[in-house]
Amino acid sequence: MVTINLYFRRHNPKKSEGYVWVNFWINREKVNFTTGVMTLIKFWDENKKRVSGKDPLCDDKNLIIENVLSRINQVFVKYRLKNRKITRQAFIRAYNRPDDYPTFFDFIKDHTRNLNFTNELSTMDTHKYVLKKIQEYAPSLHFDDITTDWLDEYYAYLRKKLKNSENTAYKNMSTFRKYVRFAFKKGYMDENPFDSWSIRRTRASYTFLTEDELSRLLNLYKSGTLENKYHKTLEFFLFMCFSSLHVTDALSLKLEQFNGNSFTYFRIKNKNRKPEPITIPISNILAEITKNVVGLRKKGLIFENLPVEQTMNKYLKHIAKLEEVKIDKPISHKAGRHTFATYYLRKTKDLTSLKEILGHSELRETLIYAHVLDESKQEGIKFFDEFKL
Repeated sequence: MVTINLYFRRHNPKKSEGYVWVNFWINREKVNFTTGVMTLIKFWDENKKRVSGKDPLCDDKNLIIENVLSRINQVFVKYRLKNRKITRQAFIRAYNRPDDYPTFFDFIKDHTRNLNFTNELSTMDTHKYVLKKIQEYAPSLHFDDITTDWLDEYYAYLRKKLKNSENTAYKNMSTFRKYVRFAFKKGYMDENPFDSWSIRRTRASYTFLTEDELSRLLNLYKSGTLENKYHKTLEFFLFMCFSSLHVTDALSLKLEQFNGNSFTYFRIKNKNRKPEPITIPISNILAEITKNVVGLRKKGLIFENLPVEQTMNKYLKHIAKLEEVKIDKPISHKAGRHTFATYYLRKTKDLTSLKEILGHSELRETLIYAHVLDESKQEGIKFFDEFKL
């Protein structure tokens, strides 16, 4: 048990008034702070460690002192019940923690507008979906519930119960970590459990089209036989295959950004990081697709009145199953960007320029395509097989 001491301390040696302070030790580290109760030295009862009845406000002042002592003991009890070791820093955070939200989700709802990483519609939708899954798993989740054990249990739930892939589960936990870190910084959590919890992420595989698959889609597009909603979806997908753009950037692209044989844009994902302008050369096929999309328009968005991304991905899966196409792989709009990156790297062998075109902030993001360079190594080695002794 911790021995808690109350004492009177003058804030000016020449005056008789002062504050009631509290002190105690945690692991040989001293903790002391004021209770906020001010009185005169003649009104302080050193034996009872309370404000004496001579002070006109003694009842109120002693009630404040009792509340301070109760809060101190609540912190120690909480740590003992959870069998957790308490430190001086942990105590101070727990003691000063605000307690104005019944659940973790009430806090998130009130503070989401302050989170600068929710800066694009697709990201906001993803965050809402991630938080919805957490709320379905633990509707009354409180800050104290979020421990390393809880993170283990929830990750297992994502993988086993919801059958999420390793990559999807990783992204869910990564998104959740941002909110936990925010709550910790605001003082609502004694510690950030993610500081000692992590999962090893295997290198993500990605889907891209073969040259034959891409040709089949182009032929279907040129045939003009698709229903309008499927035709527009395929047109948008092919635009990304030949432009390298992410779906969010493609949807926000305007005709005013085109200049001759290239167009310039800023990645929406990087808008809070002082991004550099990215210039994309326009291939002949990309120019043809763009002309089909915009017609005689001279300004405004390239793509207008398209369905939401999830709906278009559903349409893409329908297109992939058509007899004329028969693509036996799960494709979404991300496959368009991956297709561009794969063939660009195969032709140029230039990882650095691909990084610039894709708008990656770090080379490690571009390294998911490094296997393409491994293919080139094998081709290079085969050259030496032509020599005989």
